[in-house]
Amino acid sequence: MTDQHEIIRFIDDYLRKHDLEGLAVADAARLLNEAGLLPDDGQNPGEPLRKLLRDGEIPHARKEQGRWFIPGSGAVANDQTEAGAPVAVAGVGRLKILLRLLYAILFLLVFEILRLVVQVTVLGQYLYLLVVGSPCEPLRKFGSRVADYAYRVIRYLTLNENERPYPFTRFPGEIEPPESEARF
Repeated sequence: MTDQHEIIRFIDDYLRKHDLEGLAVADAARLLNEAGLLPDDGQNPGEPLRKLLRDGEIPHARKEQGRWFIPGSGAVANDQTEAGAPVAVAGVGRLKILLRLLYAILFLLVFEILRLVVQVTVLGQYLYLLVVGSPCEPLRKFGSRVADYAYRVIRYLTLNENERPYPFTRFPGEIEPPESEARF
């Protein structure tokens, strides 16, 4: 049987590599079984790991709503395991949250600018329509691109997308092209 310190080290390494806060017991059991560190019971998957958890062999694990959750251990104060590899440190999650909050504030300002751009585009389109009698195609395409970008910004702000919008990534492609013609 594998030493619980080796299991904790393996889980910490996995969490760090995949930028996760923790694992459900089913996921951890599957990973440990695949790595050959804790062979699983074929009839009752995850039972060997649950037994270790019940026995307190992985002390930082906890039950959440009746299910086991294994967070990063954060066990070593100097951020090093016994083997010298860095581990996830408690509090890193909050630092990432604060960083995301700062980006969110930036994109809230960008969103306000986008609102103004949409308003000017709408007014310009209707003025053009009143004067010429047909919509301005370049303005329609521009409005569509602005709408696509605003959509990406909103998804990022509402935590439904993790990739930061432009200018941190390339400008988004067209999500949906404008209809072939505007009807009234």
